[in-house]
Amino acid sequence: MIKFFRHIRRSLINQNKIGKYFKYAIGEILLVVMGILIALQINTWNTQRLDGLKEKAILKELHKEFLGNKIQFDTVKLVHTRSMKSLNTIIDAMPLTKENVFNLIDTFEYALHTFTFNPSSGVVNSLIASGNYELIKNDTLRNYLVTWNDVYQDFLEEELNHQKYRYEVMDPHSALNTDAIMLNKGDQKAIDYTIDYVVSREFRGHLTVIKGRLQNIITDLEQKTVENHINEIIRLTQTND
Repeated sequence: MIKFFRHIRRSLINQNKIGKYFKYAIGEILLVVMGILIALQINTWNTQRLDGLKEKAILKELHKEFLGNKIQFDTVKLVHTRSMKSLNTIIDAMPLTKENVFNLIDTFEYALHTFTFNPSSGVVNSLIASGNYELIKNDTLRNYLVTWNDVYQDFLEEELNHQKYRYEVMDPHSALNTDAIMLNKGDQKAIDYTIDYVVSREFRGHLTVIKGRLQNIITDLEQKTVENHINEIIRLTQTND
């Protein structure tokens, strides 16, 4: 009987030891898991902090780039608006006569002026190409940046159509009907020859086409698609420092 109780006692002691070891093992595992979770949290926090710094640097560069684009676009807008105003002045004066051509010389210069909007997009293109685009948290800003190239290329296409007609159709035709060299020398025959061309139906036709193509540009300006993109990108990239 004594041996039986001793056996039970030893069994209880062994079970108690196993229980202690089991609890110790569980505690060690919990400590390891907690350590891993804390390390992961610290790493995540550090990554977010670094990404935040990168995002702020990107926003500053974008803000600077689009402030410059706004300055250029305002100039482009002014030139196109002035060209349309001048064209309308000339067309309202039609049919032109030899007498009123001289009164519209400066107006002709503005009316036939061509200009294209060539914004800086280096930061945007680099951002998308490098994959750092994902660092920008603001979904609205990201959408404006992704669609930026398409928006300004559509506007540029209208400008290039206008410019192409002027340089590839109108100017060569005008060169065949004027004598620029003698005109620059003040030759009266060249002046009379040029005036005859300017008041001709052919030249009037060119002005009509020019106005139509310029009107497409003015319509885009009035819709303010490009302008709104620029203004919104500037607004959304504004940082506190």
